[in-house]
Amino acid sequence: MKLQIERAHGTIIAPPSKSALHRRLILNAIEGSFDAPRDPCTDVGVICEGLRAIRAGDPVSLRDCGAAMRFLIPVSLLFGGASFTGSERLSERPLLPLLNALRAHGADISSDALPLTVSGSLRPGHYIMDGGISSQFFSGLMMTLPFLSGDSFLGWTDRLASDGYVTLTERILNEHGVVVRREGNGYSIPGNQTPVALPLAVEGDWSCAAPMLILGAIAGSVTVTGLDMHSVQPDRAILDALSQCGAHVSIDGDAVTVSKGTLSGCKFNGDRAPDLVPALAALGCASEGDTVLYRLGRLRLKESDRFEAILRLLASLGADFETENGDTVAIHGHGAIKGGFAEVPLDHRMVMAAAVMSAASAMPVTLSETDSLNKSYPTFLRDFERIGGRIDAI
Repeated sequence: MKLQIERAHGTIIAPPSKSALHRRLILNAIEGSFDAPRDPCTDVGVICEGLRAIRAGDPVSLRDCGAAMRFLIPVSLLFGGASFTGSERLSERPLLPLLNALRAHGADISSDALPLTVSGSLRPGHYIMDGGISSQFFSGLMMTLPFLSGDSFLGWTDRLASDGYVTLTERILNEHGVVVRREGNGYSIPGNQTPVALPLAVEGDWSCAAPMLILGAIAGSVTVTGLDMHSVQPDRAILDALSQCGAHVSIDGDAVTVSKGTLSGCKFNGDRAPDLVPALAALGCASEGDTVLYRLGRLRLKESDRFEAILRLLASLGADFETENGDTVAIHGHGAIKGGFAEVPLDHRMVMAAAVMSAASAMPVTLSETDSLNKSYPTFLRDFERIGGRIDAI
């Protein structure tokens, strides 16, 4: 299909945060509640199906969901364990540090990668892992250790990557009545706790709001409602990035409006909020001057190698850019790009980025697939049209 948007204007409602829903669903299931949201995105559906399978003693299909893999494997030990399968790409994503931590505390695990079976009795204790690989290792254990028979400490060496997601886990645990205490490079976690079940209503998803807000910055004025201005979601950093690049940002309650300004290049640390990087690459194409996206190494470990995917997308649409050190891309913005066929993998963030780039393109952007949008934002194309986007089938 071909996408283009020359003038963006309108209001949309942010989809529910899948990060918050994942955590809410897991803690409710540990309490004994198994309600599921209506029409969830694919990743939330994987968590729902996985929790039901664990409770029933059935095999768990993780499909292509990294969060489900790193959350449900430790949580399954609260229910006696489970067998897990997933996509070929998921089996390549980092998992071993978490498995080794579980093994050191009593878990029996059949393999170092998917497919695998987890069983045994997990013991409380001192859990230490490298903090620079995935924050999901820590969130998965934070949703497991409070429910063991004794107290634990969960800590990390070096820096903690995407630490905002761990803070989000802490906040949601607290909402469910579960106590975890931050102590230096880790958490003190009392055992023998029981979570309180809560309704599934959660804040809006900043990572999904970001492409729409960027469209406002490039092509008009877009308002996204349902957002928490005090959210600890790392992707709330989109507000600072947009302001830094010259967009007009206004806030009214749970609504953010972003309007077109004189856009100039900016710098962004991709390790802070890696899911923002593809859409920020689109913003760089629409800006004047250099946009430097750096510390992008962990993008190689996502649903696709997103670092390479961003380079291919930029090249396919005629952007002017260069790379440095294998983890930095400098986009030399000229306010517009050529457009044309977008070379993107089966990756929802990359498809959204290509759609945003259509606002800066001289010709429509052509996509070979959009089904991957169901992973996080099933209504993306509908909302794209709602704010003025044009979609033509080919």
